[in-house]
Amino acid sequence: MNKKVQQIKWLYLSAFLLPVLAMAQEKEKGKETNIDEVVLVGYTKVSKKDVTNAVASVKAEAIKDMPSNSAAEAIQGRMAGVQVALSEGSPGADVDIVIRGGNSITGSNAPLYIVDGVQMDNALTIISPKEIESIEVLKDASSTNIYGARGANGVVLITTKSGKKKAKTSINYNGFLGVRKIQNTIDVLDPYQFVLYQYELYNKGGVQTDIDMFNTRYGTFDQLGKYKTIKTRDWQDEVFGREAFNFTHNVSINGGSENSSFSLTLNNVQEDGIMINSGFKRNMANFKYNYDISKKLTLNLNARYSRQTIYGVGTSASGSQGTNRLRNSIRYQPFEGGSSVNIDDFDPLFADQTNLINPVLLANSETKEAGRNDLLLNAALDYKISKDFTFRTVFGYVQRDDLTNQFAGAVTSVARQNNDQPVVYYNSAQSRRITNTNTLNYKKTFGSHKIDLLAGTEIVKTDAESLAMTIKWFPKSVSANEAFANIQLASPPSGLVQDAPKSGRLPDRLLSYFGRANYIYKNKYILTASMRVDGSSVFKPGGNQYGYFPAGSAAWKISEENFLKDSKTVSELKLRLGYGQSGNNRISSFLYDTFFTTSGDYGYAFGSNVTPGATPGNIMANKDVTWEKATSINAGLDFGFMKGKIYGTLDVYQTDTKDLLLLAKIPQTSGYTYQYQNSGSSQNKGIEFSVGSAIINKENFTWKIDANISSNRNIIKSLGSTASASSNSYLYPSGWQNNLFDFLVQVGKPVGTYWGYVTEGRYEISDFDYNATTQVYTLKSGIASSAAVANGARPVQPGDLKLRDLNNDGIIDAKDQTDLGNAQPKFYGGFNQTFRYKNWDMSLFFNFSVGNKVYNANKIEYSTQYLYKDNNMLAEVANRWRWFDDNGNKVNDPTALAALNANTTGWTPPAGAYFLHSYAIEDGSFLRLNNVTLGYSLPKGSLEMLGIKNFRLYATVNNLFTITGYSGFDPEANTRRNPLTPGVDYSAYPRSRFILSGVDITF
Repeated sequence: MNKKVQQIKWLYLSAFLLPVLAMAQEKEKGKETNIDEVVLVGYTKVSKKDVTNAVASVKAEAIKDMPSNSAAEAIQGRMAGVQVALSEGSPGADVDIVIRGGNSITGSNAPLYIVDGVQMDNALTIISPKEIESIEVLKDASSTNIYGARGANGVVLITTKSGKKKAKTSINYNGFLGVRKIQNTIDVLDPYQFVLYQYELYNKGGVQTDIDMFNTRYGTFDQLGKYKTIKTRDWQDEVFGREAFNFTHNVSINGGSENSSFSLTLNNVQEDGIMINSGFKRNMANFKYNYDISKKLTLNLNARYSRQTIYGVGTSASGSQGTNRLRNSIRYQPFEGGSSVNIDDFDPLFADQTNLINPVLLANSETKEAGRNDLLLNAALDYKISKDFTFRTVFGYVQRDDLTNQFAGAVTSVARQNNDQPVVYYNSAQSRRITNTNTLNYKKTFGSHKIDLLAGTEIVKTDAESLAMTIKWFPKSVSANEAFANIQLASPPSGLVQDAPKSGRLPDRLLSYFGRANYIYKNKYILTASMRVDGSSVFKPGGNQYGYFPAGSAAWKISEENFLKDSKTVSELKLRLGYGQSGNNRISSFLYDTFFTTSGDYGYAFGSNVTPGATPGNIMANKDVTWEKATSINAGLDFGFMKGKIYGTLDVYQTDTKDLLLLAKIPQTSGYTYQYQNSGSSQNKGIEFSVGSAIINKENFTWKIDANISSNRNIIKSLGSTASASSNSYLYPSGWQNNLFDFLVQVGKPVGTYWGYVTEGRYEISDFDYNATTQVYTLKSGIASSAAVANGARPVQPGDLKLRDLNNDGIIDAKDQTDLGNAQPKFYGGFNQTFRYKNWDMSLFFNFSVGNKVYNANKIEYSTQYLYKDNNMLAEVANRWRWFDDNGNKVNDPTALAALNANTTGWTPPAGAYFLHSYAIEDGSFLRLNNVTLGYSLPKGSLEMLGIKNFRLYATVNNLFTITGYSGFDPEANTRRNPLTPGVDYSAYPRSRFILSGVDITF
């Protein structure tokens, strides 16, 4: 086992087990800590002691002292079975939340978000952690099925804070000021190492024009010593090294009267990015009002508005290598002066020769403003028909507006492809969702019997429009703001026209009926059954439009039995069993019909004119496509000891997903390339364990720990009969390099299996026959050549990259590719420790992952020569095979060449196209100290005369350190964001360390 992995395991176990041992030794009889909490499950609140399902919960108390602008960051690592990962470190970066592994293969694995009873997409990005009352995550189908469509990937229920009736008005201000700095950089060749490598490239072939070009650009060999002392340009520091300041303000006002309550939350964030010209701004307001119209009728109103803008083009896009901006910071010549290239000016010839642009100049030549506005309006009426019957109706309106303006200046590759003139990208989209939910609830207790019945209907109406335009040929001198405000400045050259805009319209309708019955006997035995019926417009009307999703669960409160009821050791012991089905309909609308696109490209001649024609797209209609279904089995155990001083949960589960909504590749004889089909199945199974304890609970000192650890195994069970030419497997591209199929989708293997060659090291002198007359090295018979794969078909030479001939046929080709691992960790989790000593408080929060592999695509690109000279490389390339001695003379003699390379271990950077080999698949295990917070609260009453109820000062460091063997920026990077291609780190925005201080005041 890798030594670094062992270190991480021991660090985790020591940090986790030492407090557990302390639990056993601590004799202090503190008060009960695990009170009878209430959790939100399936449209109603249920006592946590009566829950029969797999539910993870985070309350406001757990995150109130952790300053963060992202609710997703605040809950990261706090819930078993819930993986929260930022795709990269840019301001406002997308957040991926996956619950119990991904069920779908080509569809989205995002959970369903319900905010105060209303569906929202990716809701955690527009909610401030300070306004969260609780987050409940429903993990198994016996709990998610009541929410029907999209519940197959789990449900995240978010409840925001409300005011309290009969409470005085309270004002709270929480604000902090912080600064971000890059955490680590990628080591590259220094100036002297760089020019030595360029000397080798220019001189190895013995071509005089190349030799003369090197001498003109860098000087003769005896002049290269100056590069040992020349001023180094650290481009990573210049582009990503700024101190990025953050200003965050949170204000909440709440209170209530005899029959009403209100809450107003305001949030303002202004955050710079560590990359120049990047940043994030957000303004948000949330108002909640509750009013008792009468003893039987209650009105609840909620209005939320969020406006946020992300600035900066970032380091890459989801496209291929052509969108990689990080490359310029890594590969641009690492010095100023000493060559014929003025690095502070744009040189189009140098850009064409190197495929590089001065990274600072490039960063100042591109502008991107991605704005998003979110509006949520929510009204609920609760009518108590009688003592036992309650009717509730909820109306919700959610609107999201996205607008992206992007400007590419004259020096960018995009502009250079368009007559060296700037280009503007404009994208706008709006979605609107109206929901109405009606429920009738009946609760009754008959002696030892307690029943809770719920019936309801739900309507969800969604409409969305989008428009995308690429506008070319702006004047070279135009600024980004001028271009955004004056699109008419763009003037096509003679004979050319602007690209046609692209627009789309996606309506979606959902009609649902649901019911649940809950029965409790003697407060010991609990049975729950539910059914959801969903009708979706994305499927063809008729038999396929409706899905039926049943579920059932049971629980036995063992601790309520006579043999444990009076136990002083066991305070809670509950066994849970659950089974259920839930559905997924995440495909575009109207895929059961054929649509046509009109264009002059498909025209035909009629007389002297060309009449535009119409053609269908490349996706074939399928009228039979229907619901994807996930069936889940869950067994759980909730426990508590010593009056709740130690508490926890253990869950074991298995989820089988069938009728997968796959975008299947079909025979081209059909006239199409793809078709959405219900084809194939997958399985997730795993175990989750969480434990917590108030280890010490004295008046002046408390010590509490909460920890969780989870393991999930995903496997593809079937790909159906028509998913590919072979129904057993197919290859899929990650997309960072065109035509590189580096992922394997295969029955019996997990989703996200890396597919490539095994790195064997390098070819040595002993692998060749040497002809002293011609000075040519020829590979010995029986030794397989990597030339076709790694060397652009050029004959291999000593020092070249060697790949393993797995099938021993003497040829290195696609048949030698193999499974290189996958992104699934063996286990992952987090643990939090909080301490309070008198008026001081401190918290330490760690998260970890062990056993996952990371595909470091940057490592492939920055160690491969491919087409261009004058590109810098990773620092490890300095240890490559050498062809030139210390005097700049080429060495060909085998004995002398072997002696020259006696102390080198690396290979010559490959000259062929990029390809995946095991060198780039790294162990991504890590232990991260995610948050350290130290706070001090002034003694109660010390500021009472000023009307201040609470005054707390705090200091925090986020992302303090990460222990990992991974060589890239961040082992959690995931830049492809496709279920089939997880764990790819390519051109990710570097992650930063965040140091801040703030104040929390309540009036």
